[in-house]
Amino acid sequence: MKRALRISLQILSLIVFGLILWWAGPEPWRQILDSDWRLLILALLIYGAVGVVSALRLRVVAQALAGDYAGSRRRFYYLSMTARVLGLVLPRGISTLGGKSVGLRALGISLRRSLWIVLMDNLYDILTLGIAAIPAIFFLQNQLSVSSFALLTLTLWALLALLLWLIIASGRLAPLLQWLLARVPWLSQRLPMDERIAAHLFPRAAPAMTALLQTIVLNALLIVTYATVARALGLSASVWLFAAAFPITQLSLIIAVAPGGLGIFDLGWLGLLRLGGMPQDDALTFVIAQRAFIYVFVLIWAASSALLTLTEERKAGATVHSDEVS
Repeated sequence: MKRALRISLQILSLIVFGLILWWAGPEPWRQILDSDWRLLILALLIYGAVGVVSALRLRVVAQALAGDYAGSRRRFYYLSMTARVLGLVLPRGISTLGGKSVGLRALGISLRRSLWIVLMDNLYDILTLGIAAIPAIFFLQNQLSVSSFALLTLTLWALLALLLWLIIASGRLAPLLQWLLARVPWLSQRLPMDERIAAHLFPRAAPAMTALLQTIVLNALLIVTYATVARALGLSASVWLFAAAFPITQLSLIIAVAPGGLGIFDLGWLGLLRLGGMPQDDALTFVIAQRAFIYVFVLIWAASSALLTLTEERKAGATVHSDEVS
């Protein structure tokens, strides 16, 4: 994207968020101050689990593509939470792709391989959310019942898992990529590869299925986090409304250019919650509150991940010292 266009879109996103704040007025901030602190602590803990599952998935993908050992769980947790902190002040694409790639590079993985690992890690989100968005749209338009929405989403995810398993087990992913590169010249110039390289670009079936299951759990935890924040605010919306709005709002981050998806992400939540029947005042309150609380949650768990990393370094240092003495 050209620099002038990017800056213009960032300014527009900030204006959109400012208009949402102006539209909402002071009432959301009163509700934020009067939130149920017990439910907020529960939301904080659930969001902490989100970070853990996200780190574990990245580690599974990294191990599958870069060797059996690619860093400890603590290291990956710190890497994942650091990328989330960067996402508060940088566009999502830069914080995720750049932040995680640099973190993987620090673990001894080449930069090109690190970039590919992060792309594959994000691909799981795109696939699962993209599929879930189909029944979600019909549910938000009152064309599906809760049971039909849940059953259709689970069925589509099961079909995705089956299709992914069959493609990987048959070894057709690498030839498919080479076929694509042969027909898209500009892509082949930027991603040169031969059969040897292509054979190591995709995880085996077992880690691929593990990463897919972790992705479903990860997104389910995020949905519960948002629903719990709404409960803490005293909003009575069903968790299924958040489950339907979530995949579409998350996919909007792909095109978001402002830090943290500011503006586009919030407008997505507002529009989808209103489409699903939530009153306007409640929707505005949630949009502002989720932004404030998620910021705090990210900072708290990022600090915790940094402390965990320090304990690992101290443990490693103590082990080395003990070996030297012996």
